Amino acid sequence: MIFHLVYFLTAGLSASEPELLEKAVSGNKEAFGEIVKMYEKRVFRVARRMCNCDDDAWDITQEAFIKAMKAMHNFKVEYRFFTWMYRIVTNTAINFSRSRGRRSEVEFDEGYGSGGLTSTADTAIKECNRDLLVKAVQKAIEQLSPALRIVFVLRVDQELSYEEIAESLGIATGTVMSRLNRARNSVKIFVVNELGCAP
Repeated sequence: MIFHLVYFLTAGLSASEPELLEKAVSGNKEAFGEIVKMYEKRVFRVARRMCNCDDDAWDITQEAFIKAMKAMHNFKVEYRFFTWMYRIVTNTAINFSRSRGRRSEVEFDEGYGSGGLTSTADTAIKECNRDLLVKAVQKAIEQLSPALRIVFVLRVDQELSYEEIAESLGIATGTVMSRLNRARNSVKIFVVNELGCAP
């Protein structure tokens, strides 16, 4: 990957995040490389939730960081980097999906959403077989529009607050709450129908 060279160049750096951000805004590529190391796994995880392939997710991650590096001079250091970065990676993932001429899909690992299942399923659903439930939730998420899917992913998987999601996506907090509610209801209805569980 392009950032492996940056990792090599930054091997001796050790600075706080605010200091690194200030340097990166000033055009210091070594500092930006350190920021990449801090956030690459989280950014990849978001990209992976927005597509169904590790290779695509790495491509999206790399492209998102390249975009961020080019736009770093516009970043305001008083803001949180990860919300700014999430906005870039989600937009990159959506554009990537559109360029492929298909809807992006979300594929969750078996441990996905253990904290989110309680918010999307009632008691009857939770009594169903866990493996079937996980698969049903996966299918349900794949049916969501990208706008609903990303709000769901950022809230349930990344555990961002409503305010952080709003900042990341450039939308109002009320819109986040509305989309999340719609996503949860859609997932719940789909899972109930899929598993044949009585609501």
